[in-house]
Amino acid sequence: MLLTSLTVSQATTATAADSLTYLGDVTGSSDVAVGGGKVFVAMDDRIIVADTEGTLTGVITGVSETRDLVTSSDGTRLYAALRGSNEVAEINTTDLTITRRIDLTAYPCPDRLALSGHWLWVSHGCPATSSGGALSLDMSLSTPQPAPVSINPVNAPQIVAAGNTLVLTKGKDLQVYDMQGGTVMLRGTIDAYDHGLWNGWGDIALAPDGSTAYTTPGSANDFEAWDLTTLTRTRSYGKEEGVLGYGSITVSPDGAQIAVSRDTNNVNDEPLVLFDANTGAKAQMFGASLIWTTHGLAFSDSDLFAVVEKTIDRSLHLLRLHGARLPSCKLVVTGPEKSQPGKTITFTGQLTEHDSSAPGVQQLTVALRRWDGTTTMLPDVTTNADGTYTFSHTPYFADRWSYDVYRENTPDSRSCKASVIVNVSRF
Repeated sequence: MLLTSLTVSQATTATAADSLTYLGDVTGSSDVAVGGGKVFVAMDDRIIVADTEGTLTGVITGVSETRDLVTSSDGTRLYAALRGSNEVAEINTTDLTITRRIDLTAYPCPDRLALSGHWLWVSHGCPATSSGGALSLDMSLSTPQPAPVSINPVNAPQIVAAGNTLVLTKGKDLQVYDMQGGTVMLRGTIDAYDHGLWNGWGDIALAPDGSTAYTTPGSANDFEAWDLTTLTRTRSYGKEEGVLGYGSITVSPDGAQIAVSRDTNNVNDEPLVLFDANTGAKAQMFGASLIWTTHGLAFSDSDLFAVVEKTIDRSLHLLRLHGARLPSCKLVVTGPEKSQPGKTITFTGQLTEHDSSAPGVQQLTVALRRWDGTTTMLPDVTTNADGTYTFSHTPYFADRWSYDVYRENTPDSRSCKASVIVNVSRF
């Protein structure tokens, strides 16, 4: 991926379908949700709408301090927690109109949302107060009435729901409930202190059937899976040198993969990683050399959407990783470490499919990057049937040249890239 060469004034293609689209300055929670063939991003006093290719298509106004978004299972409705007006808004995803507003004045500062069937679960609590909790709303009724289910003496709890399981944070505890309609019964509690998680819970995501919780801790260099029947930790993921911590987390619709953001002390490490939920193996890594903070993640079929903040100017962008869940092809490129201006350099390499099979005749894209970041596209390269290829280039200036070779996404494989750096000098 050539993310280092992206400009951000408009939707810009990284490969044939990956994109990074400018949204505006950092405001509010910047949560992201997908449904009804659309992508929704919370931007404080508006909700930005994009299609599933990452192109901006509209905006929803009439909202105030939008904190969280969730879509119905059929994609026809979007729900938004509006802290500024103490409401939950129900929005038609087809025409983007607000169809209902549920008054939560008695439960101010709605913060997080979770949806299970027609039951909407809402956490609430204002900053710098000692009053917070969670409630349910039966959205099948014409006038849903708030029904409190938990009280949090500190602040608005985190809340997630799937299957017949509801999970809430309460201080350093993770409370697990059985759901029967709008009625909940405490199944048990997971205490962060008992497991050495001194800073509590970061982000939480549930497997689609509600059997497993995936949590990023307040501060640690791994994240974990919890069996919500036995209330025990079953697996740790992503523990490696240089990782400072994990942040936003989400689970694919089939429960097979986990997408998570991470913070590392190496600027060349990828800030977004996909893990196999069953084996714990890293499946994909995204975004090397682009410094960002991730505010939200959401899957759309095989694609992954992220709302990211470029830390250099605090601008927000919608990142689309097309086919993120697909296995990646493999590319190799070799060339000399050094050369001279005006001398033709020959490069060789090979493309193989994700299962190590020969790809047949394929077209590869070649981009030439100078040390200042300037990028020039070179003529495309065609592989032989076994995936081998050769190309040449003559640099006329002394510089540190980077040659990036990549293949675009195919229906069965995500794009892959290989790079080689040549130091061109007169000496």
